[in-house]
Amino acid sequence: MESSTAKLYYFTGTGNSLKIAKDIGMQIGKHELIPITKLMNQNKDIIIDGDIVGFVFPVYFARPPVFIKEFIEKAEFKDTSYIFAVQNGGGMFGKSLKIFEEYINEKSKNLDAGFIIGMPGNHPKIAAMQKTTPEEHYAQETIKVKKIVKHIKAKIPNTIETNYGLMGNILSYLAFRKPYNDSIKHELDKIFYVNENCINCGTCERVCPVDNITDSNVKPIWNNRCINCLACYHHCEQKAIIMTGEEKFVERYTHPEIGLEEIMGS
Repeated sequence: MESSTAKLYYFTGTGNSLKIAKDIGMQIGKHELIPITKLMNQNKDIIIDGDIVGFVFPVYFARPPVFIKEFIEKAEFKDTSYIFAVQNGGGMFGKSLKIFEEYINEKSKNLDAGFIIGMPGNHPKIAAMQKTTPEEHYAQETIKVKKIVKHIKAKIPNTIETNYGLMGNILSYLAFRKPYNDSIKHELDKIFYVNENCINCGTCERVCPVDNITDSNVKPIWNNRCINCLACYHHCEQKAIIMTGEEKFVERYTHPEIGLEEIMGS
């Protein structure tokens, strides 16, 4: 009997989630990579069904990104046999996957397995605090993906992974409450501005997955539809896009195995 196609839905800004999704897909075998932003940009119904369905996305403010919540709310779930999620990031995961599980439960479905993978941080302040090098993260990702794939292939349930315990969850909630609320309103782009390094190349406009940036041939304008992926910030080769209050953090990050064109296609 021909094996069914695993459907892997992913959300990425710097390439980490796409890399993980690709690695999982290659080891599973027959699979389809589905960029969540493309589905959300289309004026069509979002139908999720299939034997194996996976969601790969980052952690923002110790929670699933608001964009992921909006995606699950919009989607209609049909027949599924096994649903899993893989969340990655460089900061606190807390009970983020347990929150995602609640989103799935609200669709009258179960999250059969949830995994977390440490990766280089998307936010420059978080990245500056990390002691694990990117290379160490990539090596650990390879090991963790092999474990994940074993569960997926056999459709083995796995405890939804968390970290930092109850106190960590409380502290992360208090620490990130304001920026998370700003992300609900899609107002996080208010922190961006452009310095004199800008050459009006238009990369920020093209890489934004929700068409939030306009007039980049003169000067980038953010239009308050930000989903906090930071693709514009990290893919600016001139380091011209700055975040208010984070001026000292000038390093940019993109996954070395995921090219700009792949991000633009996501």
